[in-house]
Amino acid sequence: MQGGAPVPPPQPAKRRSVKGILRGIGAVVAVIVVAVAWFSSQDNASSAEAGDCVHKSSSSLDDGLEVVDCSDTKAQYKVTAVHNGTSDTSVCPAGEPSYVKTTHRRRRADTAMVLCLTTVKK
Repeated sequence: MQGGAPVPPPQPAKRRSVKGILRGIGAVVAVIVVAVAWFSSQDNASSAEAGDCVHKSSSSLDDGLEVVDCSDTKAQYKVTAVHNGTSDTSVCPAGEPSYVKTTHRRRRADTAMVLCLTTVKK
């Protein structure tokens, strides 16, 4: 017979608390929301440049314009000029459509930009 201390019984597996599980799920959801917002902002008015074509969206979740390929049937307007730091549409030629994008910031000054547009001929 061998001597020694008895082997302690194995510890039961730790159960995760409901709060811990919900926190984990919340963190995953938050990361997904941020990723979706970032990816969707890549094709909106604030990323438009002169020469890009845009489509007017009816979604209330975006800023109203989506950058699309000029060969796409959704292309409605072509951006002729981008004017940052203003919301004055008179910077565009008279009679030419324009689009104003204003971003409200909580801790910094609001930003604005004007896109001068022409209708895409189809």
